[in-house]
Amino acid sequence: MLKKNKKNWKSEVGSRKLSAFLFLLLTSHFSLLTAVYASDYDKQIKAYKQKIKKSRSELIGVQSEISHKENNIKTIKKKEASLETHLENIIRKLETTKAELHKTKRAIKKQQKSIDALKIKLETAKSETIRWKNILKKELRFAYKHGVGRPVTDQYPARIMLSSNSSADMVKRYKFLQLLARQKLFIYTQTIKNVREYETIKIKLETEMNGLKELEEKKKNSEQLYAKQKKEKEKLLSTVVKKRVFYEQEVANLRDSEMMLSELIKLLEKKATETAKQKEEERLSRLKMSKKKGIISWPIDGEPSELRNNLTATFGKQKHPELDTWVINNGIRIKSTLGQNIVAVDKGKVVFAGDFKSYGKMVVIDHSGGFYTVYGNLDKIIVKEEQDIQKGEIIGVVGISVYSQDASLYFEFRKDGVPQNPLVWLK
Repeated sequence: MLKKNKKNWKSEVGSRKLSAFLFLLLTSHFSLLTAVYASDYDKQIKAYKQKIKKSRSELIGVQSEISHKENNIKTIKKKEASLETHLENIIRKLETTKAELHKTKRAIKKQQKSIDALKIKLETAKSETIRWKNILKKELRFAYKHGVGRPVTDQYPARIMLSSNSSADMVKRYKFLQLLARQKLFIYTQTIKNVREYETIKIKLETEMNGLKELEEKKKNSEQLYAKQKKEKEKLLSTVVKKRVFYEQEVANLRDSEMMLSELIKLLEKKATETAKQKEEERLSRLKMSKKKGIISWPIDGEPSELRNNLTATFGKQKHPELDTWVINNGIRIKSTLGQNIVAVDKGKVVFAGDFKSYGKMVVIDHSGGFYTVYGNLDKIIVKEEQDIQKGEIIGVVGISVYSQDASLYFEFRKDGVPQNPLVWLK
């Protein structure tokens, strides 16, 4: 029996050591989530102040850059204003060149129309010239055939006149010869006229074509000049305006950065103030809780003297009466009855409610100021995590201890994560 108890006690001692380590981790985790100790507050405030200092330095740099960029914008705007006159001159030249170009294009169109008409006229004159040349060619052949231009031709009119039968016939033949002479003269004259008209039209057409060529060259030069002046205008505007737009965009981006840094500084200052306030609240909570030392109510009903007499395990290092082994208790074990109500010893917030190794069903309450109370070996938990608890509020009922096999409540009191003797704090 002694061996069995010894074995159980050794197991319990090992489990308690493990539980103490696990609980330390648990309460450290809770302390980060719910209560930050004074040194941690100081670290946070210091970190906030460092961030504020750094952000302010960055803000000054951004504001300096904004000032520099705005001065650049002012300089560029002045340059833009000075270039307005030059730009206006370029625009006027552009308009003049553009008007001249339109005028030249209209002249070219008119010239082309005139040339087209002359070409038609030239073709007509050419056809007429060819026709009259052919007529003249036939007349020349006829004349040559009948001896025109040779000595025998002088006898040709005389033969016609002398072969007449009467004086009336002679007059008639004379008139015929006159008419024939006039017709031949008309043919010759008309042929010469058409040849000259053709040559005149041809010369005029050549002149018109040269004029068209000059107009086309003028148009080309005007187009090149217009393109050059337009490029000069665009380059002038592009160089200055692009710089201004670029700097304005940069300033807008810097303004956004300035606003974000200002908001960040405000937020950090607010956080620093809140942390300082929390630190003060924490200090007051610790002070308030410290004043309750020795007057805190017990976690189960009963007279304090009777409850002290019902302790089955006390706080601290103790030597087991039956075993040659030292046992360290982080809390006390209060003998009770199964199902008896367990109450919160002071107001606070539930930071853990559930099963925990070697503690069975367990509830941990944060009383702020770095103070926690632990309630273990519960049969039933009736509160939830994050629930606000008032002093004397029922949080669960007493269960059976897995080690002592009796109905009892395991209770711890911790300050800044360090176990305290509950009997010092309880009345």
